[in-house]
Order: sequence, then structure tokens, then C-alpha cells
Amino acid sequence: MKSLLTLVLFFTSNLLFSQVQIVAEQDQERNLTLMSFNKEAIPYTIEIRFNKLENLESPEGELLFKVAKPGKSILVKLLSIYGNVNTSFNYNTKLYKGDFQNKVPSLGPYLLPVEEGTVVDMRPLAVNNQSSKTTPYTGVGIYFDSETKVCAPRKGIISEVQMDQEEGEAGLDDFSKENYIEIYHQDGTFTRLSGLQKSSASVEVGEIVIPGQVIGTSSLQATSQKHHVKMIQSRWEIQTQGVMWINYPVNIFSGGEEFSTESMASQVTSSHPEELIIQELDKKELKKYSGK
Repeated sequence: MKSLLTLVLFFTSNLLFSQVQIVAEQDQERNLTLMSFNKEAIPYTIEIRFNKLENLESPEGELLFKVAKPGKSILVKLLSIYGNVNTSFNYNTKLYKGDFQNKVPSLGPYLLPVEEGTVVDMRPLAVNNQSSKTTPYTGVGIYFDSETKVCAPRKGIISEVQMDQEEGEAGLDDFSKENYIEIYHQDGTFTRLSGLQKSSASVEVGEIVIPGQVIGTSSLQATSQKHHVKMIQSRWEIQTQGVMWINYPVNIFSGGEEFSTESMASQVTSSHPEELIIQELDKKELKKYSGK
């Protein structure tokens, strides 16, 4: 019969309001198993750094990156060194949204995130950093003449929705004050479609979306009479200063051509080729898509 030692830790992000619970279970041999309970629709990565292990050893070292999948996940098993001696441990944790992956994500083409037939201009976005002489890449701005539907550029899970901001309140440097929909992709990356019309979301958190699916509606840009949507791709990356949240450019496919979001493009007509849509679908989704 197992004896249980329960340690409950709550991780709450001011931006995500997410919650992950960690439980430690001790068996008869005084080994400890750390398990996570994730109530969210997407996985979270937990950085675990052991500060003290008394009569315990971690086979994977003192610094671990473990994934808390939706529901219950086993994170790590700490082995007792002497079965008749008490154990104790102490550790610090950090929480990162998504499944942190060391490999570089797929840089295959994305769809233009607007309905087919929309003629757009694109230009890269950069936010000035007063502590640096450079203006790092942030995302891409997509501009067009009239209101249009905003679509998912890739398959993913809706991870966050904000739809209560009045139009025209936010500027370029503060995307958090715009209406946006965030999509989590299977390769551990995120897409945020920002600058949307208030209350226009047609999807909910936890919903799976496929490429080209309508998820919202565009709005007027605050400083012009153009409609627009900002598309931002982000991921976690290990750098010398630690784990960093970075934005990175991607290739957009439309009209048989590819356009880098780092470059400007004019008068591009949006298209959503079926071959790009179906390559991301599983068998069940493909059957549903084919029968629509």
C-alpha cells in the first residue's frame, strides 16, 4: 500500500490566468514521483531546479524541463538512496506556456490569414527598443482596403482569446491592448493574430482550427483608413541568458509564390490551396474536410 505526500503548487500567469498543479507521491520504498495536473487545453513546460535532495537522487540531474500535458502527466521520479532513512527535497520552478522543444520548428509556408481573394500589402513590424540600437523583428502587418474575415494560417489549438478592447485604443508597441486570437501549433510554436474587431471571434479557447478556417474579423488600423491584421509567430528558445520568448519570421504562401514576413510585398491576392490545407489534417479531420 502506498503512502501519499501531497505538495500542491499553483502557477498563475498574469497574462494567461493558467493553472498547473504539481503533486508528489511517495511509495513504500520512499521514492517520490512528481506528477502534474494541467487543466488547460495546451501543454505547459515546467522548469524544475532542485536546490536540495536529502536521501534522494534525480537520475536526470538537478535542472529539468518537463512537459505538463493537458490532464495528468508524470514529470520525474526521485529515487530513495536508503530505504529506512527519511527523505526531503526543495526545488524552484518556472512555467512556460506550450511544449518547449529544442529543435527548430518547421519553416514551411503559412497561409495568408485573410479570406481568399483579398488583395493585401505586407510589411514587417519592428518595435523600437530604447536600450538597443536595433529594431528587432516583431511580426508582419497585413493591410487591405475593406473589412474581411481573418483565418487561421495553420492548424492548431486556440490557446487564448481577447475580444473586449475598443478599436483604435492600441498602438504598434502594445499588442496586449488589441483584440487578438492566439493559436498553439503542434511543433511548440504560437501564432497571434492581433488588431481584430471587438467581439468578432468565431472560435473558443481549446478549439482545434484548420488552415484557412475563419476565426475572426478585421478592424481599421488606428492611424489610417486601412483594414489590417498583425500576424506574430513566437516560440521559446534557449539562449546564453536563459530561456527566452522570441518572435521569428515565416514564409507565407499565396498565388503559387512564397513571401517572407521579413520583406515587404504589395498587391498579393490571398489564396488557400487545398494541398496545403490537407497536409496538416489527420484522417478524421481530412474525412470531415472532404465531406464539407
